[in-house]
Amino acid sequence: MLKLFFKSAWRQLLKYKFYTLLHIVSLGLALACFFFIYTFNTYQRSFDRFHRKAARTFLLVQDLKLDKTEFSKGGSFAMFEAIKSELPQVERAAIFIEKQDLTIDIGNDRFKSDGKAAYASSSYFEILDFPWIAGNPEDLDQPNAVALTKSLAKKYFGDQDALGKTMTVEGEIDLTVVGVIDDSRKNSDFRSEMYIALSALSQIRNIPKTDGFFNQWGYTQTTNNILLTLKTSGDQHAVEKCFHDLVAKHWHSDVLQYFSYKLLPITDFHFDTDYGKGTQQSLLLLLGIAAGVILMMAVVNYCNIVSAQQIYRNTEMGIRKVLGSTKWQLFLQYLLDSLLVSFFALLLGISLFYLFLTWSNQFLLKNDPIYNLSVTHLATTALSIWLAILVATSMYPAFFLTSTLRNGTVPKQYSKNVGLGTKLLLLVQHMTAFILVVSTIVIVAQVNHLKRTDLGFNRDAILTLPIKQDMLSQKGKIESFLRSRSDIASFTFCDNPPANEKAWGGTFQFDDRDVWETWPARYAIGDTAYIRTFGIRLLAGRNFRQNAPEAEFLINKQMALNLGLATPDEALGKSLYAGGLHDESKGRIVGVVEDFNTNALYEPISPTVIGVHEGRIKKLAIKYSGHNASAMLKDLEKNWTVWYPSELFQFAFYDDQIAALYQKEALLEKLIWIAALMAIAVTALGLLGLMSMHIAKRTKEVGIRKILGSSVMGILSILSIDFFKWIAAAVVIAIPISVYLLNHWLTGFAFRIKLSWWMFFSAMALCLVITVLTISYQTLRAARANPVDSLRDE
Repeated sequence: MLKLFFKSAWRQLLKYKFYTLLHIVSLGLALACFFFIYTFNTYQRSFDRFHRKAARTFLLVQDLKLDKTEFSKGGSFAMFEAIKSELPQVERAAIFIEKQDLTIDIGNDRFKSDGKAAYASSSYFEILDFPWIAGNPEDLDQPNAVALTKSLAKKYFGDQDALGKTMTVEGEIDLTVVGVIDDSRKNSDFRSEMYIALSALSQIRNIPKTDGFFNQWGYTQTTNNILLTLKTSGDQHAVEKCFHDLVAKHWHSDVLQYFSYKLLPITDFHFDTDYGKGTQQSLLLLLGIAAGVILMMAVVNYCNIVSAQQIYRNTEMGIRKVLGSTKWQLFLQYLLDSLLVSFFALLLGISLFYLFLTWSNQFLLKNDPIYNLSVTHLATTALSIWLAILVATSMYPAFFLTSTLRNGTVPKQYSKNVGLGTKLLLLVQHMTAFILVVSTIVIVAQVNHLKRTDLGFNRDAILTLPIKQDMLSQKGKIESFLRSRSDIASFTFCDNPPANEKAWGGTFQFDDRDVWETWPARYAIGDTAYIRTFGIRLLAGRNFRQNAPEAEFLINKQMALNLGLATPDEALGKSLYAGGLHDESKGRIVGVVEDFNTNALYEPISPTVIGVHEGRIKKLAIKYSGHNASAMLKDLEKNWTVWYPSELFQFAFYDDQIAALYQKEALLEKLIWIAALMAIAVTALGLLGLMSMHIAKRTKEVGIRKILGSSVMGILSILSIDFFKWIAAAVVIAIPISVYLLNHWLTGFAFRIKLSWWMFFSAMALCLVITVLTISYQTLRAARANPVDSLRDE
């Protein structure tokens, strides 16, 4: 009996090859999109949740309470030592000093760590579960030890066993490889590729043990991650209170007026916008909803076309009933039809998913590739989705169609109900497609705005090179070389260039005011060529001098306004005591510059002080003339290797660095593009099937109209006008929904575009063009058909 049902289902699919192919392709595309977005979301939500002690492991973070609270992570080495020895609620404490830029020599080969080196001890691996393939975490507590990830060990030593091998850091410190770590799981925000023994930090960075880095509580750095595993997760608030007591004991109680310290669960770090990675939960929610809706659209397509198709199967169903078939037997027939279609669609969807995942990890997500779900997880998910699709696509035609059939006929009221239901589902599909298309247009426009907006400085034709403090001894030779070249317009030794993800700053005392200001200023560190190199316009006064008798500063116009000054000229000659920038004595404001961005464009223009601080110089920025810097770079590299034989020559183009600030938005743009294209494809396939059934149903009507003199265009409009009415209604309903959602997303940017009519018109035009192209072939073929064939068609 079951074999007979399968044969009947197979014949049915072959009889309607066109519709079978539509079902399989539509469901297959939707399933591939669903699996990819589900994998992406699952990966993002898994960050640092795989550690055994994740539920009771925290990161120390701090708030600086001024007029506006400043958030940051990190702490000082002295804080870490006190926590480790004086808080009984802490089961294990570790400090993880990340983002270290080091030069590595292995034999005749030289490498840069590119910020992927860190200082840690065995305690770090007792808190976080990164498996060691070779060696033991306790070995990292030995002097001059280093552990490498499997990928980095392969890069440095090839197929040789890395254990026991020696590598030289900064041209003079030899480190011995004591471990190789599995890095197949990259879903952690607290991982590195090279772990150097914490005991080697003083020697490598040339910091004496008596230095403030090790014994001053106020020597906090964002790269100093203090990780704590508590004995119970419920001790979190008690430990925070105890830590405030430690600050009062070891530092000063007055500090607590401005600073407060909290414990952030490491499982929250990936999504935290104040202290952490800032991955948008709303992005994952939006993508998840889009994936679910696209899959629903494909199921709706199936139900729509099958319901329209089943009206013409009433003879078959009537005969089956006359021959004794029950409702459950008819349901089983529909179930087997759906089972075959959904099974082939599932195979297509999984195949497309693997192809797209491989492609996206190589190109779309190459900076942060996602790992595939385990076979068990994917199989369970696929089986669950398949069963849900199977039930949805079989119950609808079975229960709602067979229950209306009486003696092999279809009641008129049923046809009306099916037609209305189909059109309502068509309405939802086009609403979804329109919202995704207009979202894509707005996101693309916003990302382009971030990349092209006027930042108050010039970013074109500038490249940057990292400079370490000990390299400044050759500063004169660099200056002589750069000044001698006609293709160098300007250059400056600076901290980070303008427009950075995180900008350094502090509080200050202005003029003769007795109190310090309650709001912070950002600090831009550079030499006298800083504003010239970055094209920052001077509004009043003059540029500062490098070796002035007293410190000289420039401020931006926004800072002058915050200080209550009516004009930039009023700031000239006023004294300024900038905490952290020049602690020795007060300096003087000698100029005011046009506003420029020190931060990324998520934040508004900050009040900014530009000054000199030799100890914070990290970059050499060079502005070159023309469009080709290759000759200059070649000559510079040749001299660089002479000046710094133990350093690797590296450079980056500044406009690429600015573009990298908006990687999350660029990724969102690509993912929404994919979702929009899938939604359009699924909607178009469904519309194609519905239009085909709609035309088949009106075959005789078309023939009669042609005999009575209707033109091709007249028949075309009659056949398609009803669809366009519902599509127009979908656009009208979708516009206010998309306006609300997109305005909410844009509020996260200080510099944002305004929604414009052309964005919605473009989305509507695109949807309309795709709709016209989808239905034009079927309608034109019907309108041009021989009316004699139409009238005798049965």
